[in-house]
Amino acid sequence: MLQTTGKRLIWLAPILLFTSFFSFSLMYLSPGDPARLILEAELQAPPTGEQLAQYEKKHGLDKSFLSQYGLWLARALHGDLGRSLKTGREVFPVLLEKLGNTAKLFVIGMGVSIVIALPLGVLAAVKADSPMDHFLRFTSLGGISVPNFWWGILLVYLFSVKLQWLPAFGSLESKHFILPAATIGITGAMDLMRLTRTSVLEVLNRNYVRTARAKGLDETAVLLKHVLRNALIPIITSIGLYFGHMVGGSILIETLFAWPGIGRHLATAASMRDLPVIQGIVFVSGIFFVLLNLLVDLTYSLLDPQIRIKEPGV
Repeated sequence: MLQTTGKRLIWLAPILLFTSFFSFSLMYLSPGDPARLILEAELQAPPTGEQLAQYEKKHGLDKSFLSQYGLWLARALHGDLGRSLKTGREVFPVLLEKLGNTAKLFVIGMGVSIVIALPLGVLAAVKADSPMDHFLRFTSLGGISVPNFWWGILLVYLFSVKLQWLPAFGSLESKHFILPAATIGITGAMDLMRLTRTSVLEVLNRNYVRTARAKGLDETAVLLKHVLRNALIPIITSIGLYFGHMVGGSILIETLFAWPGIGRHLATAASMRDLPVIQGIVFVSGIFFVLLNLLVDLTYSLLDPQIRIKEPGV
């Protein structure tokens, strides 16, 4: 397992290098001169030609593109992603704080999704083609068809405006987690329930399940030990992809609930053309996505020994 992890980490190096190159290129793919944009934000006035020349020389912007990329990458590897054009704060510490807030919200939301989706998905598979199965399939299909922000608006209207049980905005207390986490949980559960039903239904028709039943094993034991464990691989893939798209998927929800996460931070930076912040978010999100894929791959090996990568000499 350790050698497998080492090999995966080696293969991840060129992917991370490409991610860093793409992140740095955002500065030059965006319209306008980067030096002029930064100086205009700092001076609150159009810079002169002399000021532009001094800034470019000071920060190495007069060097070639690859030289600038090398300097930026060296600083990024030491945790220096520059400073925000609007606030002047260092980008990396703020990103870690915002990413942590988003991760907390998504962990709770996905916990809600799993608690809802797994039992209902298994129930739909066990009761395939029954009225219960049809009802759950219709419900999940309807839930998928509704955008996540609409669920958020509906929950705010019901629990904040009408019933006044929960706050619609904020992040200071535990009750502030409920509505945004529930929005994530409901939207995630609808898709996960359909996937769970399909995966469990496929495993239920395998020969080893029939053999387990022929041996007289209890149906609950068959479901938990033989069916659900083998059906988890595509489910874990879906959960991993859901977390992998955490940044993009959280923009609307965090904006709706005024949640201080990385998605809202990205939306604010994009609206203000804060290029160092956008670069940092893309770079950190790329690293997070790649490492998450590694974790999902290693989880496959733990669940199913048949798909483990064999060590040399085994």
